[in-house]
Amino acid sequence: MRTLLIVLFVAFAIPAIAQQERECCGKQSFDLGGGAYGCLLEAGFGWLTTTTTRDEGASQTVKANEKGLIQVAVLGTYGPSKQTTSKRITAVCKTFLPNVQQAMQGKRNNRIIVGLVWPRVENPGDFVSKERSDIAAQVAFTNAKCRGVQYVG
Repeated sequence: MRTLLIVLFVAFAIPAIAQQERECCGKQSFDLGGGAYGCLLEAGFGWLTTTTTRDEGASQTVKANEKGLIQVAVLGTYGPSKQTTSKRITAVCKTFLPNVQQAMQGKRNNRIIVGLVWPRVENPGDFVSKERSDIAAQVAFTNAKCRGVQYVG
């Protein structure tokens, strides 16, 4: 019985701690394990613009498509390795996939953009260049079923 109570306490304590952070006040919180927790900033759809240019610059193609978008604030232990980040991106995607599917109802969706924003970690330049952001951000694509992580850049 004690073990069950301890497990229930731990399961509900971490999300409650996330609610106390100023970035997460009043937002849906989650626990990623490994000392990382956070809250949902946005789940819905966004625009992805891709540009293709030939080497000699003779032609250029620009496409803008709606894609699923999940953006979360993550606090706790920052993991710079792509293996750790891939697991976290997949977990976040699976957690908030119903929100994206509801927002994208009636629209064609084959990719989801997942962004982990670390508001209290200085940008080490691993995923996003230091000129573009002062804080760490880990951004990747997954398919519509949250499988296969492909990093941006």
